[in-house]
Amino acid sequence: MFKFNFSADDLEFDDPSLASEDQEVDQLSQPLSTLSVSGSTTTATDDSKASQESSSEISVVPASQLDLLSKSLLHALPSTLHYELAQIPLIHPGSGAATAIATDLKTGQQKEVITLYKRNLEDVKFQIAQDDDEFDNDQEDSQSKEQKSGPGGVEMLALAGTSDLVKGVYEGGLKTWECALDLVAYLAEQKDNYDGKKVLELGCGSALPGIFVLTQSESVQVDLQDYNDQVLKLVTLPNVLLNSYIRPDQQPPVQEVEDDSEDEDEKEEKSKETDGGDEEDDEDEDEDEDDEPEADPADGDFQGVEIDLPVSEDERRSLLTRVQKQSRFFMGDWGGLVDLMAFKDESEKYDLILTSETIYAEESHPKLYATIKNSLKRNGGRALVAAKTFYFGVGGDILSFRQLIEKDGVFDVKVVFSAQSFVRREILELTFKK
Repeated sequence: MFKFNFSADDLEFDDPSLASEDQEVDQLSQPLSTLSVSGSTTTATDDSKASQESSSEISVVPASQLDLLSKSLLHALPSTLHYELAQIPLIHPGSGAATAIATDLKTGQQKEVITLYKRNLEDVKFQIAQDDDEFDNDQEDSQSKEQKSGPGGVEMLALAGTSDLVKGVYEGGLKTWECALDLVAYLAEQKDNYDGKKVLELGCGSALPGIFVLTQSESVQVDLQDYNDQVLKLVTLPNVLLNSYIRPDQQPPVQEVEDDSEDEDEKEEKSKETDGGDEEDDEDEDEDEDDEPEADPADGDFQGVEIDLPVSEDERRSLLTRVQKQSRFFMGDWGGLVDLMAFKDESEKYDLILTSETIYAEESHPKLYATIKNSLKRNGGRALVAAKTFYFGVGGDILSFRQLIEKDGVFDVKVVFSAQSFVRREILELTFKK
């Protein structure tokens, strides 16, 4: 198992440090010839047959579309979402993008940021621990239950706590990685018109790049794909809701209801007692209030950063029907995604494909590239691939991915963004050759 060196509690804005040499990477180094897909296994040699029954064999989750109006998903939505702000600094301040001014709490410096909402990771873990797989026990949803072959919530949470990646089981979707933030900042500065466009984000996880595009137009279609259905249900979909259909900054203010039941005489008597009280006591109370710590979502204190969702099934169905008009959600392996989408002609393909932090394993490059190549419009379509130049412990890197593309000879490739940090980060733009 490979670990990016983030803890499960990390807010993912810091560069990861070098992975230690003793980290287990066996599962990520399995060749494609030993992958089991849809119950059938193809092996390269007779010698490998003996290892098919071993725990190292990887079964991938087949591609399928999430039914947003299923009872299981309606029940999976919590009654309250706890959220936090993802404030993403612009690459080039003053570029004219729609930004806000934020103050860095560490340095005190002000900076231009793109502000998006994201569900708090602690909230996700709390829900998984409370009602893992509860919605999959509904007998009326047996069809969707058969489609799901990924891990249960508690199993995935345990895996996420020990490794950021477990090939064929958990692909890191609970966290937000640096390159996704780079992609949001880059898109913000481009100021493209997305009206009537079709956009796909592959390996979306928290889906901030795709969600940013979704917030830019009421007529754009943004489809989102992640390996795990639990990630889509507990992270991706809530983030879509927070940034579009139930934005916290667009909710009416909550008005406090005063209690008028107290007798006027009692109020007057209390007032006299207060006026005649010891000033020292008042000062002590003020000091106690000042010493009270502020709410910290990282410690599980979500005061002031929560929003209620509709409770009734009809209201939830109405909300998700609105989501469904602009977005589809796909789960599972990239290998069957294009067949699942079943494009009839070029007009059904995507104008823009986004993906970030998805080239960490070199053996997955062919599937990712084939998905981009067969899903992108040839006339004017482009793909943006945000990634680190190298992923320690796994072997995936931008150079290998770029060589795969250039060998095929179908795309022009150029670097449109580069950031120097512990490991350099880049964004590649792919456009069909004319």
